[in-house]
Amino acid sequence: MKKLRSLLGIVILSCLGVMAFLVWYAIRPPEEATTARKASEETADLKLDRVHYMETREGMKEWELIADSASYFKDDGTILLQNVRATFFGKNEEIYFLAGEKGKFNTQTKMIEVYEGVKIDSSDGYHVQTNRLTYSADEKILSTKDPVEIQGPDFFMAGNGMTVDLNQQRLKVLGGVTTTFSPQAIRKSFKSTI
Repeated sequence: MKKLRSLLGIVILSCLGVMAFLVWYAIRPPEEATTARKASEETADLKLDRVHYMETREGMKEWELIADSASYFKDDGTILLQNVRATFFGKNEEIYFLAGEKGKFNTQTKMIEVYEGVKIDSSDGYHVQTNRLTYSADEKILSTKDPVEIQGPDFFMAGNGMTVDLNQQRLKVLGGVTTTFSPQAIRKSFKSTI
């Protein structure tokens, strides 16, 4: 009986060890991604800590970007960013606050791409979450093809892909839309139709 308990204990410990290894292996970053990131940071032409960049047009502030660190690559005009926060200023004084873990800014096209844990909060009470978001400075459009979740004062919406036109103050979810309204929003809607 003692041998059976000892054998059972060894089997359980072995299984736990194998499970711990599999969990560690599954959650660790891939070696090639880590190596590529280190190699790209080492080959950067310029590295900066605590970056603040602002874009204006005709004396009006259009957007500003803050990041904990930046690696600049002169050949393609790309800046890789860590811990990105950006503020976009709309046409009618509305403000959109964006945050994400990583980003990329192209100094030639003025395209900003933010990814990993992207969140947007608007000054009029809307909140958006997605994996990746791109900002086109020429068109003043925020866009993504990834799944999005949007929460407003009276609703929750989820879908696939989104565009936000800052000039028109128009948000469009591109597909697979599901929406949940709060009871207050439904009551307001019925009162306004009567």
